[in-house]
Amino acid sequence: MDLSSAVGWTWLLLGLFLGQSASQDTAEDGAPTTVKIRFDPYRELCLGTYERPVVITSQLVCWYDARNLHSVIGPYKVELLSSEPFVGIFHDVIHDSEIAKLKELGEPYVKQSGVTNDSWLPVYYDNHQTFTLHDRDHSVVERLTRRIERMTGLSCETAEAMKVIYNEAGAFRTSDIDALRTPEERHKFAYAGDRLATVFFFMSDVEEGGRLIFPRLRVSIRPRKGHAAFWYNLKETGDADDRLRYSMCPLKEDSKWAAKKIIHTRGNELRKPCQPTGNILSLLEAAEQ
Repeated sequence: MDLSSAVGWTWLLLGLFLGQSASQDTAEDGAPTTVKIRFDPYRELCLGTYERPVVITSQLVCWYDARNLHSVIGPYKVELLSSEPFVGIFHDVIHDSEIAKLKELGEPYVKQSGVTNDSWLPVYYDNHQTFTLHDRDHSVVERLTRRIERMTGLSCETAEAMKVIYNEAGAFRTSDIDALRTPEERHKFAYAGDRLATVFFFMSDVEEGGRLIFPRLRVSIRPRKGHAAFWYNLKETGDADDRLRYSMCPLKEDSKWAAKKIIHTRGNELRKPCQPTGNILSLLEAAEQ
């Protein structure tokens, strides 16, 4: 293998290692002239340096949501991040006292790394820990469930129990989607139906890392204490929307608390009805045949 071929293979392997695409132009004598590498968009989203095109940001708005009598007195502040599919942020919807109570309820389950009274050496535990809280566990949990119903306009009658998440430095989550994907999951939630929507509470301020990102939408959300992200996991047809695959960027320092509530389709048939594509008459004719 000559020197020019070795250099070409080196750049190609580097591009594959970085999860990016690499290309090379060669002159007539076979010597390399230009090497182009397109950096992975995950990096810019996790760093918060990605700038969305003006054609998209110009259509994003904020508003005060007062869809019911309760929110007329205290309307929710909503920020639109993506209109299709819908991704938004509710500002200041979980209070410090409620966050403190959720952390207190998690003390029997969460083990925090660091120096203990038993030894001067620090002890390290899993940097991603979760525990589940039902409405019956405490009035604060039930209050948040009722608030979610008012925020989203959806019923939580068949929603899953609230999952509280504790992360330490280094924790991350690869690409995932909350919609049901496997036969085992569909059998488990046969009564509740598919996972219609997700509400994700941020219970800590994070300066470095820990962003919630939607790579296909180029949306990056910086954790802000008291805020909540909301998105639909399904298309209008009822199928899983792969554009809503999300990731949790690596947490660079300190720790992060969050809570997630997943809402199912059963009980929301009239609040968020499916809209099959195509002419309804043609669908009925096809069913009869």
